[in-house]
Amino acid sequence: MTQSTITDKFQTTIPLAVRQALGLLPRQRVSYEVRQDGSAVIRPVPRLDELFGSLTLNGPVADTRTEKQAAREAIAREGATKSKQ
Repeated sequence: MTQSTITDKFQTTIPLAVRQALGLLPRQRVSYEVRQDGSAVIRPVPRLDELFGSLTLNGPVADTRTEKQAAREAIAREGATKSKQ
């Protein structure tokens, strides 16, 4: 079992064996899950580049001009709805 010590500032160094097993990199974020039995699970938070391609689209991607125009129209509709109330 690998161990580490918590400092006065509640910091700790993740041991090399754990870093390697989880594939952790410097400055990478990790998440903690505290379980009811008092144990905790540490998981690496995926980096943005690791998520690339993980979503599938149902249709074609609009260009920036089309997206901005759609946003303007939605804001105008929302403003019109609020002014009627």
